[in-house]
Amino acid sequence: VQRPIMLRQLLLLSTSGIKLYSKVFIGEETKQLSGLITAMLDFCEKKTGLPISYVEMSRIGVAIARDVRMKIICCIIIDKQDGREFGRLIAQMMLEEFIRMFPNARHTNDGFASFHTKISEVIWGSIHPILDTLIDKHRGVQLALLTSGDSIKHTTHQIDKLGLLANLQALLRVATNIMASQNDLPLSMEIKGIKNRVIISRIERTTFIVACRNTIEERETNLKVEATAQLLKTVLVIGSNIQDVWKIR
Repeated sequence: VQRPIMLRQLLLLSTSGIKLYSKVFIGEETKQLSGLITAMLDFCEKKTGLPISYVEMSRIGVAIARDVRMKIICCIIIDKQDGREFGRLIAQMMLEEFIRMFPNARHTNDGFASFHTKISEVIWGSIHPILDTLIDKHRGVQLALLTSGDSIKHTTHQIDKLGLLANLQALLRVATNIMASQNDLPLSMEIKGIKNRVIISRIERTTFIVACRNTIEERETNLKVEATAQLLKTVLVIGSNIQDVWKIR
């Protein structure tokens, strides 16, 4: 039976190896993980002079973020297929949120249990930097947004939200009717104009919309949009599964 996509473990520790916060989502807590992480970081820096941020094994990945000033490390264990970009992003965001929540944290393992209320919030919050990065790092993309029902989760630019949502819902209805006549469902579509094009993709219960220029590296743009869509899917599925875990407990 295939298990649900989920974080395996979240660990926050001091650079000296003291465990500050730990949450296990799948399986059992790995013994002496804090010591292993700090030893691995020290070894890597001594050999390469560079900090390690991600380690991939046969089935799992370990993403690591560190704040030198606060001397705190965040380690996230994920499934290998969840990907390096997801792991590194969530590890960094978890670390930043932990420091924001506990700016004067002492290096003991007491007083941090309330951080569990922020875990799903950080996961959902990663949608913003994912879309912003798509815009910032790829000049062929002009606009990116994610919608859910009659709301917009995030958009990289100011738009007419009511107009967009009304037209989008009408367009999706037409696409659904056309595909239904072929006993199928619409997963993605592209609308191409003279200068620009719009890529629309269904991801779980959301719609991912990207506006691109026609003249700039179309193949590279498509690959970047597809990679972003996969990253968003991982965030949406894991965010939903974590919420379900909290409800059960």
